Amino acid sequence: MRLTVALVLAGVLLFAGEWIYRGFLRPIDPLTPDVLALADHFRRSGIDVRPYAVRNGFRHSVVIAAAAFEIKGYPLPVSIDVCPNAVVAASHLASVAVSPSLMGPMQNGRLVMNLPMWGGGTAEMARKVHDAFSSFNDRP
Repeated sequence: MRLTVALVLAGVLLFAGEWIYRGFLRPIDPLTPDVLALADHFRRSGIDVRPYAVRNGFRHSVVIAAAAFEIKGYPLPVSIDVCPNAVVAASHLASVAVSPSLMGPMQNGRLVMNLPMWGGGTAEMARKVHDAFSSFNDRP
């Protein structure tokens, strides 16, 4: 009985430790070259953005880095997740697409974009953001 309790307690502590590390202690991953190239593409498409790195709670096998774009003069950000490859990005897109607070999720290669907390009255800007994101090509 003691062994069972000790094993369950050890499992709970391991899970809690990993969750605390990924959610609060792990350093924020820096902006990746793809995110910086995407920000330049947004600017060339007429959307003035400022990219910044954000903390994410995903394993690095799912999301390498996370970023957000602040749109100048617009109150809502654009969220970008950089995945290791396009297959993982497709799986990540499927998991975030079910969240009611993340609007307009899209995938472009290994990048996954969503519009957190966007809703009514944002259709025009959302269309511009979607068009810019879908026309981005990070390959030379």
